[in-house]
Amino acid sequence: KGTEENNRLPAYEWTIEGNEAYPVQPPGYPELLAAIDVVPNPYYGLSYYEANEFATTVKITNLPAVATVSIYTLDGKFIRRFNRNEMGISQLDRTNAAVGTTQIIPNLEWDLKNDKGIPVASGIYLIHIEVPGVGVRTLKWFGVQRQFDPSKL
Repeated sequence: KGTEENNRLPAYEWTIEGNEAYPVQPPGYPELLAAIDVVPNPYYGLSYYEANEFATTVKITNLPAVATVSIYTLDGKFIRRFNRNEMGISQLDRTNAAVGTTQIIPNLEWDLKNDKGIPVASGIYLIHIEVPGVGVRTLKWFGVQRQFDPSKL
């Protein structure tokens, strides 16, 4: 019920006793790492990302613009490293550009080759993703390579 001192409008009271401030967690940091994934997993010799029968491709998805992706065998042998540092392309030189920069592609394609360009063997691999200032995430990936068929060359 309103009172005369409040021009007959409802008046409300509340208290904040017993509540205290807490440190603010930067938004989305735990979710950022949890969203990173590798697809397809498991890989059985083909994926929808491959353009032809000679291509082998898996994607590491939902990556931030800056990250280091390292791939190892299950026993810890180094396979390959991707130092990702994506920058959007400036759109300010275009007339009527709606945004200042283009969107950063959130995935990385791995052609299932090691750092020497040799196809990796079938098996289980560890994909270690380090995001500066955020944290690390390690994914397990299982893949079965296609049998090599020289008659297709």
